[in-house]
Amino acid sequence: MTFLKIQKKDGNIKMQNSKSKEQASRTVQELLDIRGIENNIITNTNYCKYYIRIAPKNINILTNEFLLNEILNLKAVCNVIDSIEFLVVDKVERLEDNKNYIISLINDNTDEVAKMLLERDLQNLKQLESEKGSSREFYIVVPFKTENAQSEQVVFNIQQALENRGFTILNCDKKILKNMLQVYLERNFSGNIIEDFDI
Repeated sequence: MTFLKIQKKDGNIKMQNSKSKEQASRTVQELLDIRGIENNIITNTNYCKYYIRIAPKNINILTNEFLLNEILNLKAVCNVIDSIEFLVVDKVERLEDNKNYIISLINDNTDEVAKMLLERDLQNLKQLESEKGSSREFYIVVPFKTENAQSEQVVFNIQQALENRGFTILNCDKKILKNMLQVYLERNFSGNIIEDFDI
């Protein structure tokens, strides 16, 4: 799935004989009502949404007292703005480069013990890749009608509240948002780099 213009690699819009020019120029982006994707922001027809990705905490090891404290911390963040939203999606980890690197080490290595250890590492990576749907990514989503100084201040206030309450804010660039949409919309866990065009 891609989220920008449906076009060939040479940059020309893909046309079909049986459709009008207007129909053929429809894009996946328009069908999903996504006007643009930037770092931290997905723009829609009527609004834009600012995405803040936060690192999850392992609540399994927290006592009831600490767990209650975390709930109160999150409640304090929610009080910054009324329209705050939460999004939890399965996490995508791109392990293909790691697997290719280990395979190249296996092919280049002559020591049998080292080869055996590398093959075990490769099997562990493959197992991790098959189980990766169990991990999650957490986003705080802030919708705005228009992006301006006031909306930037609200986002800054939310980020400050998160940091003051002990939450870790992670990078949320365009590539991460595109991968999140790939998982959310089509349950694609390949972790492949999403191009800005359809072939």
